[in-house]
Amino acid sequence: MSDTSADAGVVQSRVQLERLVAVDELAGRTISGFQAPSVGLRSLDLDGVTLDKLDLRGGDADETRLERAELKTCDLRQMTWRGALWHRVRAKDCDLTELDFTGAQLLRCDLGPVRMARIRFHRARLQNCTFTDSELYSSDFSGAVLLKVAFEGYGHATVSLSRTDWTGATLIDVDFKRANMYGATLRQAVLLRCDLRGVNLSGADLTGARLVGCQTAGADVDDATW
Repeated sequence: MSDTSADAGVVQSRVQLERLVAVDELAGRTISGFQAPSVGLRSLDLDGVTLDKLDLRGGDADETRLERAELKTCDLRQMTWRGALWHRVRAKDCDLTELDFTGAQLLRCDLGPVRMARIRFHRARLQNCTFTDSELYSSDFSGAVLLKVAFEGYGHATVSLSRTDWTGATLIDVDFKRANMYGATLRQAVLLRCDLRGVNLSGADLTGARLVGCQTAGADVDDATW
């Protein structure tokens, strides 16, 4: 029996986690119920993992692959996932505040309800993702490419896309579901076939933005800059 085979099953301590990180044998495991701030998870294969009631604040997961994974009640604030891949990830009741997804890919993810304020999606690619009841205020989508992404549950005051930055972003078939985008920056952004019906764009900066085939009925553009 190898040293790591004794760890089969639920990972329940930081020591156990770091031992498995060293040999990249976390795929398919449940990792649950402990604190591991600033843990190193760089360039790992996390296919099929379940993260449950974890504190991984400030951890480094750059270039890591997180696929077919489930995140439940985790604190991942200020983690870095630069250049990472999230594929078919489901996250619920998590705090993802100030995550750094610079240059990352998110494909077919279902995120929400989660806290995602001030998250960084700079130059990231998001495709077929759904954000439900997710707080994204002051987040950075500059230079990002979004294809068939939906923002849902934004008809009330507890979630917001206000003051988000979409400078130079490309948005194709994005559904904003009456979102609050007050004070958002969309300078030089390209929006193709996006649903902006009922969206609050009051005070938004739309300088140089191109809207092609978008639905805008009922959108509030009071005090927006064009």
